Amino acid sequence: MFQKPIIWLLGATLWYAQAASAQAPVNGNVITLNAAIEKALTESPRLKSAGSAVLASKGKRLQAGLRPNPEAGIEAENFAGQGPFKRADSAEFTFGVSHQFEIGGKRSARQAAANRAFEIATYEHQSARLDLIHDVTIAYAEAVAAQEEVKLAAEQKKLAGEVLESVSKRVTAAAEPLIQKSKAEVALATSEIAFSTALRELAMARNSLASLWGQEDGAYSLDASDFLAIQPPAPLMDAAAKLTTTPDIARLDAETARARANLDLERANAIPDPTVSVGVRDFRETSDQALMFGVSLPIPVWNQNQGNIAKALHEASKSESDKQVMMLDLSNALTRSAQALQSAYGEAESLKTIILPAAEKAFSLSRQGYQAGRFPYLEVLDAQRTLFEARSQYNAALKNYHIHRAEIERLTAAHGAKIQPYEEHYE
Repeated sequence: MFQKPIIWLLGATLWYAQAASAQAPVNGNVITLNAAIEKALTESPRLKSAGSAVLASKGKRLQAGLRPNPEAGIEAENFAGQGPFKRADSAEFTFGVSHQFEIGGKRSARQAAANRAFEIATYEHQSARLDLIHDVTIAYAEAVAAQEEVKLAAEQKKLAGEVLESVSKRVTAAAEPLIQKSKAEVALATSEIAFSTALRELAMARNSLASLWGQEDGAYSLDASDFLAIQPPAPLMDAAAKLTTTPDIARLDAETARARANLDLERANAIPDPTVSVGVRDFRETSDQALMFGVSLPIPVWNQNQGNIAKALHEASKSESDKQVMMLDLSNALTRSAQALQSAYGEAESLKTIILPAAEKAFSLSRQGYQAGRFPYLEVLDAQRTLFEARSQYNAALKNYHIHRAEIERLTAAHGAKIQPYEEHYE
């Protein structure tokens, strides 16, 4: 009883493999999700850019700890004038060194702000890494879903051809009206268009995935095992508990610390720095020499850095509010993604365990009944349409499952390392 369907299924599978190799060639490289992620982490220009930003902030931190350089100077007086000062015999030369001394804790405040900036850059690098994993996971799910759609379209096209052949025989034998053959021909033409569309969408999905590791070549095949394997979602409470340990929140904490350090720096900048100079004056007329000493200090009459202090104060307040806003946004996004994930999982499980088996059985029975002359052709068309709509819906539910799962994993930093500045990676 089941021999014909099994033979037909094997034939359809073989036909699809030949069609796919002819119309969508690959380079023989089968890529898994983990391999795609590792390739992106290694070759992505986006991640390299974030790494360069960390190195730049490291250089800025080094510069923040350096003291001002001393200044060497020379002055010449009483020469190239008139009378006894016409020549350089009466000239006075002063050779000296001056140095500005930072007081009020400027250097330590500047270092604290630079340290916080470096931490922010490392957290941004970790966030960029998580963003890249998130994007690769979604692009991979979309590419595999497109690959599965090509398989469905190929199978539908194969079935439409077989049905047309069967209908044509019955029309020739006067067992069916000619209009049924026309309907079968329309169904075949529609399936051919769907197959071509699916191939184009697969090519675009592959290119989108390849672009995440800085390439344009989408000629590869994808391992669908991760796509087809789904697990019941974890409770929302477990995921929500991880929100506060992500690089995004750690970055906001570092932003707040940097804003406070900048406030300390601006307050320290309100304190004038003295400049001390020491030198030797040479009197050419008498060949005598004498030491010189001087101290200069700005008088903070009008400029007491009050504008920068006010700015830094409000920026510190803003950073604290930004964290509260971010936490609310992350919590809402997590709730939405968790609900969508649960819905996609339930839909996929219902389709897999209930709807798809029933649709496959209905199509098999309708096709056998039509060949035996017990069912009209419309029953076959309806059962075939229902079956492939259910398969396509199942494919879409799987794709939505993986997309929302990737969203949750990104929000909770599921693929992140321990959240701390990893300076040793940038030595």
